[in-house]
Amino acid sequence: MIMENLKKYLLVLLFLCGIGTVHAQVQNPVHWAYGLKHLSGNTYEVHLQATMDTGWHIYAQKQLPDAIAVPTKIVFAKAPGIVLSGTPAEIGKKEKFEIKEAGVTNMEYAGKVDFVQRLSLDPGIKAVKGMITYQTCTHEKCLTAETISFNVPVK
Repeated sequence: MIMENLKKYLLVLLFLCGIGTVHAQVQNPVHWAYGLKHLSGNTYEVHLQATMDTGWHIYAQKQLPDAIAVPTKIVFAKAPGIVLSGTPAEIGKKEKFEIKEAGVTNMEYAGKVDFVQRLSLDPGIKAVKGMITYQTCTHEKCLTAETISFNVPVK
């Protein structure tokens, strides 16, 4: 039992070893686009769309208990006049990727995923801001998790 757990942790460590060295080889395999869609009245949707280069993926916001992935985390800046409704939805093809040798399963998106947050905005709000933390990987290597800011103007 102890040897099995040790083997599992060593495999996970080996999987993560490429994190630091890969960054110099690939600058930015994820491309973000932001937008705001007016639904009705003071109700809007913020769209945070990630498009990944071929072979790369990012992880879903919610992971299975055995996952080793860094889940995508979206945090909206608190501001008077902005009220979030629920949490960001994920629109895209979510896939399970199992690392059999380590006994873990990650939930991920390749190609494109749109994170959609419904909210209400008071008149006079000029922008919706926040931060996205995400990790980009192939099935052989990962980049260090990255945090970026977003600023979606209200027109």
